[in-house]
Formats: sequence, C-alpha cells, structure tokens
Amino acid sequence: MNIDPKILSKIKKCLALSTSDNPNEAATALRQAHALMAAHGVSTEQITMADIGEASAKSRTMARSKPAHWEGALASTVGRAFGCQLMMLRAPIRPGSKAPLNDGSFIFVGIKAQAQIASYTFDVLSRKCKKARADWIKDKLTGLSRVPGGKRTSTGLGDEFAMGWVANIARVVQDFAQPAPIENAIAQFIAERATSKSDDELTRKPKTEDERIRSIARRSGMLAAEGESIHRPVHGASHQLMLP
Repeated sequence: MNIDPKILSKIKKCLALSTSDNPNEAATALRQAHALMAAHGVSTEQITMADIGEASAKSRTMARSKPAHWEGALASTVGRAFGCQLMMLRAPIRPGSKAPLNDGSFIFVGIKAQAQIASYTFDVLSRKCKKARADWIKDKLTGLSRVPGGKRTSTGLGDEFAMGWVANIARVVQDFAQPAPIENAIAQFIAERATSKSDDELTRKPKTEDERIRSIARRSGMLAAEGESIHRPVHGASHQLMLP
C-alpha cells in the first residue's frame, strides 16, 4: 500500500474520535475521516490492511522440510489463541542439491501486535516443550537407543510425550475470534504474501493412537505441562506476555 503514514494516522485519529459519546464531536470526526479518505483515495479495506502484519519464529525440529507434528500443533494452538493465521516458510534447496535444508520458520499473520506476541509465545513454549521431551526421554527411556530399533522407538515415544504436553495447553486455550473485516484482511495479506515458492500453509496429518505405550507417553506429557498456559493482554491494555 502506498498510503502516506501521516495521512493514515490522521484518518485513524478521526475514526477513533467518531466513537465519541459526544454526538457533535463524533459526527464531525467521521466527516473529516471520510473527507480525508476521499481526497487521498484511501478505502476502508486499506485502513484495515495497514494494521495487519507478520512475525516469524524459528522451527526447532525442522527435518526434511517438515517440522515435528507436536511443534506444528503448538504453533497452530498459539496462532488460534491470538487470532493469527499460520504459514510455514521453508528454506530453499541449495542449487545443485536435492536434499532439503533442515531450516524453516513459522509465520504468524494477524494484527501486528498480536502476531508479535504469538511469535514470542510460541518461541518460549516450544523451547520448554523440547526440553521437557528431552528430559523425559533421558529419564524414562535410558538404554532403549542401544537395542535394535530403539532409537526410532524412543523418538516416537518422545513425540507422543510432546503431543500430550501441547494437548494439555490446547485444552484451556480459547480461540480469539477476529471481526470479519480483520479476518478478510488477514486472508488477503496471506494471499499476497504466499507468492514465494518457499511459502506454504502449514498442514498436519493426524496419527493413529492405538498403542497403550504411546498413550502412556502422551499422558506423561500432559502431566508435565501442568501449570503452563497462554495469557492474552486484557482489552489490549498491555502487550507484555506473562508466562510461568
């Protein structure tokens, strides 16, 4: 968008004043806002789009161009908590190489301040979950990696533990419902953003959970996540996130 920041600021101030309890002040402010918009060719959609932005957070589990299932689930949970849509940015393959780079980021798209908080929240929680997973494997599965197929089994059980950890947080999270104009603006931002071949919307494939031992691992993760939560600023009064 090529909107003069000063003009945009004036329009936003007038629109804010148009909600005044004083009828005369509100009407005057609204007329001024419409006059400025008409004079500079600014639409309501453009004003909404100006508040939309993105924030990224590095994946800690990227392998073969895919994050671990638990990390994707955590990113999705955090995004929903702050009214953000989620995208995945994968590192491009080096020229002359067929192997993908184990590097990528989650992109949170939404109201700029909320996207920044979502990115920070995910970074903190993913670090905590990865550490809890590693500690659980070390404590409960010591020696398993030395038997045939043991390393793969311990990795799978560690992932179940992490999914339980994430599930315990997800069950107390309420989706942040954005007004329709904001949702439309976010969708438009993503449509314009996702023109690079390296950008893809995050997709997750569900797993079957019919083995008792995997259920135990997941339950252990849920217990380990007790006390972890996501806190949203109340009425936008504060952008400081409080995490245990």
